[in-house]
Amino acid sequence: MRILVFLIVVMVVFPAMGQVPGRPSLNKTKVRPTMTEGLRVEGSVVFTYVDEKKRRRLSADIYSPAEGNGPFPAIVMYFGGGWQNGRPALFAPLAQRLAQLGYVTVVPEYRLSGEAPFPAAVHDAKAAVRFTRKSARRFKVDPDRIACMGGSAGGHLAGFVGASNGVERFEGAGEHREVSSEVQAAIVMCGPMDLFDPVILARVEKAVGNPNGDAILDFMGGEPPSKNKAIYREASPIFYVSAATPPMLFIDGENDRPEIRYVDFRKKLDSFGKAHDFVLMPQGPHPFWVYEEWFEPTVQAVDAFLKKNM
Repeated sequence: MRILVFLIVVMVVFPAMGQVPGRPSLNKTKVRPTMTEGLRVEGSVVFTYVDEKKRRRLSADIYSPAEGNGPFPAIVMYFGGGWQNGRPALFAPLAQRLAQLGYVTVVPEYRLSGEAPFPAAVHDAKAAVRFTRKSARRFKVDPDRIACMGGSAGGHLAGFVGASNGVERFEGAGEHREVSSEVQAAIVMCGPMDLFDPVILARVEKAVGNPNGDAILDFMGGEPPSKNKAIYREASPIFYVSAATPPMLFIDGENDRPEIRYVDFRKKLDSFGKAHDFVLMPQGPHPFWVYEEWFEPTVQAVDAFLKKNM
């Protein structure tokens, strides 16, 4: 499939200077969530409950075009943080900017590993898609054009939601089970697609007993591979790719193991004839999307992909 690259730069790094002669310095100013012009913003909208007594609720921030009757395509967006921390506000700038381009963007909470390990976050991620589809009239969403998107740990969730279209056992016990959680496209930014990879398994096993711990180990409920290797396979999106998986876009920063995460995953997509693209952000760190330098290129890549595939 095509590989999209915004810019290819051959760098010669001079130890004394630490930069490429004649090249402007990178703008690593963080993008602020101030792009609210032309938008309707609804914060902390409850989208599901995760306990039988309905005392633990999850909410989402929703951004939509203030003008127009729609229906608009929607993007459900999952923040990162190693499944351990984070909050919807981390994705507010991306959500605002994409909403300005004509999308309804939904940024939900999900249960972090300290509260509930895998598969709770996946259950919550799918519940957010169901809520978006169920609330199509309220938010002027086209229920047949819903994508998911995420970065880092959120990229894993976006990849999981997309890959597991139609896999009933990951729906969880959240609200709106009468509607589908299937997405029509998925965007993964720096998200691990195979937690069963031998390199990851070895890293996690080595972390057992280390005071610093490991994000994946915590996500697996503290179960090391030596005691429960099966759960690492269960938590890997690559094992759910099927004919129901939608078109997928992968975006990586050049300085963050570019594309390595997706080689086998993309081969799996090819085996089912599924469309996919890869975009490289030159000199991009982890997470590139929060910085001015790579923010607008990320927005444009997502918009172009969705206009083509959804």
